[in-house]
Amino acid sequence: MKQIQRSRTAEGAAAVRASHLQDDTPVVFADRFALPLSTLPWQKAVTNSVLNKIVFGTLMRPLTPIKGQVLARARFTEDRALAAIKGGMKQVVVIGAGLDSFCLSHPELKDSVTVYEIDHPGSQRFKQAQLAKAGIEIPPNLEFVAADLEREDLASALKKSSFDSSQPAFFYWLGVTVYLSKEAIFSTLNALVQVAAKSSELTFDYATSFDEIMRGQKYKIRLLQAYTQLSGEPLIDNNFTTEQFIKDVCELGYTLRENMSPEQQYEQYFADRNDGLESVAGCYFAHFDIT
Repeated sequence: MKQIQRSRTAEGAAAVRASHLQDDTPVVFADRFALPLSTLPWQKAVTNSVLNKIVFGTLMRPLTPIKGQVLARARFTEDRALAAIKGGMKQVVVIGAGLDSFCLSHPELKDSVTVYEIDHPGSQRFKQAQLAKAGIEIPPNLEFVAADLEREDLASALKKSSFDSSQPAFFYWLGVTVYLSKEAIFSTLNALVQVAAKSSELTFDYATSFDEIMRGQKYKIRLLQAYTQLSGEPLIDNNFTTEQFIKDVCELGYTLRENMSPEQQYEQYFADRNDGLESVAGCYFAHFDIT
């Protein structure tokens, strides 16, 4: 994924979370900071009833399943992060943070948990500018770690912060692997396992090979491919198979805790809805222990 400037797909994901909180019932993932973190055009698209119908009701309606994935992966990760914190975890690391709002959304953690957001300097400047415009103070337990992970490894980036590698941490990495080569994905996973203490945890989403997706579901992936291509951040098909991918990750020093399939995502987050929100074929949510 190109990281010269702020991520357009991250902005789109924030707008999706904002429109969901305003327009959908029941709510899968409540992100009340998504709207102020969005750019002004996206804010108007969400809050203006006419623009909302045009943008989300018509133009982006074919991407509704992708909206479901954005919401479900955030909910999946937040639930597991909070469970880890309840179990005593004191550090959370967000890799490729974009417009993530976990730290903002949980002020109750300000005295007990430090959150490290790792992202490209340009993306972080944009995010901080959006927070300043909205009059939102940066929480005292949030550290921005500026790093271009295409040129700098995770360990080197974290060394620039107060991160304590001797203590376990909850890491998450959302909406990124689909833009990276296989080599880049495994390089990051290897760097992470080197810097993380035992009993740390990791969640991330990944996609299987396009060829493995059922014919009737492939059009949804084509829509996503078209959208990301227009955004300047095209998807990369690494031809992963679920079984081999999990095996390769575990060989680096991870132990699989959960690998939520699209079918399981649907049952967990979207069953009995009538608004079109659903899971995306070929997209999995993984949760690993670092052993």
